[in-house]
Amino acid sequence: MRKIHIVILLLLSFPAAFSQTKAIKGDTTFWYKINIESQKTFHLKDFEKSTDEFNFRFRNQGQIVEISKDSTAFSGTVTNFIYHTKNTNTNKPDTLSNTVVLSAKQAEHIYTIVQNSTILTLPSENNIKKWLKGLDGITYIIEYADQKNYWLKSYWTPSAQKSIPEAVIVLDLVQHLSDTLKLKQLYDSFKSALPKKGCYNSGGMVINCYKSNALVLGISGATKLPLGFYSSYATAYIGKAKVNGGFALQYNFDNRGFHHVNWQVNKWNIFYKNSTLSDFIAYNYQNRRLKIEDAANAFVNHQLKYGLRLKKYINIAIGFDCLSNNDNNSSEVGGLFYADKWFSKSNISTVVTSSIFAHRINYKAELFKSFNFNPRHLISRISIGVTYEDFEKYKDCYFSVRLER
Repeated sequence: MRKIHIVILLLLSFPAAFSQTKAIKGDTTFWYKINIESQKTFHLKDFEKSTDEFNFRFRNQGQIVEISKDSTAFSGTVTNFIYHTKNTNTNKPDTLSNTVVLSAKQAEHIYTIVQNSTILTLPSENNIKKWLKGLDGITYIIEYADQKNYWLKSYWTPSAQKSIPEAVIVLDLVQHLSDTLKLKQLYDSFKSALPKKGCYNSGGMVINCYKSNALVLGISGATKLPLGFYSSYATAYIGKAKVNGGFALQYNFDNRGFHHVNWQVNKWNIFYKNSTLSDFIAYNYQNRRLKIEDAANAFVNHQLKYGLRLKKYINIAIGFDCLSNNDNNSSEVGGLFYADKWFSKSNISTVVTSSIFAHRINYKAELFKSFNFNPRHLISRISIGVTYEDFEKYKDCYFSVRLER
């Protein structure tokens, strides 16, 4: 009797097991394996096992649109995703994502768009004559299933397929989905909430990296002020807030009480930001106690300049310099001129600064040679610099070694 029960249970299980087996059609090689991994990563519906009347999924770089119809019920989601490496020392990226749930009305609208399109009867790119393939561009993945069959199709860069009518069908569907669901706006909103550090990739060839901060530490010396140090820090973001600013501090001194403090804060990309033109503003405070003609003199500079970053790594700026001599209680204001040029092939930077007053011209010329290392290392760059300055009849030559992380 017990054996009869077991046989009956096995016979009853065969139809249920068979009903969950669907015929797989289309691209069953490369993209099939990747889609299985995506289902697990993004918790997507398994179309092969789903008993829904109809399932549809569209995937481009960074987004997955999924809708389902079961009887008269419609549902759907948009999944935004991106691959993120926190720093250059990380080889394996993290997958960041969020999911937007569509209303039943939105899902039904997408269902109508898909049904009105001929995408469901369109063969995969492998079976379309003269369909080109490449390494860059964008590949659209189409999946859909009913209760008996599961289709998976891929289409590489339809916009690059000349005079192929099938490409127009794919492009029309992409346009309708993008416009109806506002996919670009959804993805931009998703990316805007991401941390502004590390590198991001949406699945294509393009990788966008934030160098959100740069810390520089070094030693500085001069022929008359032999002891000193240099430090600077620049950052594009603090958290999610865009800062585009930084500061630098250089301090030189000797053992007789003479010193030179040079402190600066700056901000860039104020009014202009593109590949050929951007701008910056900087405030510079300098405090000096120097021996000039066998007498101690104390000076304070307040300098403000505004400048432009031009093509070919050229920066120019103008401003004013307010100079005070604390020993004779005098002060004057002069014009400030600044220019620098980076020579990319030789990794050499040149800087010239000049303040023009009624009685004289103060100037400073700087030259730096940089040596770049693997960004994965603790130190990414070493710079060696030499500076000559002529300030109020005080002439000195500075030397520095700076390490950048």
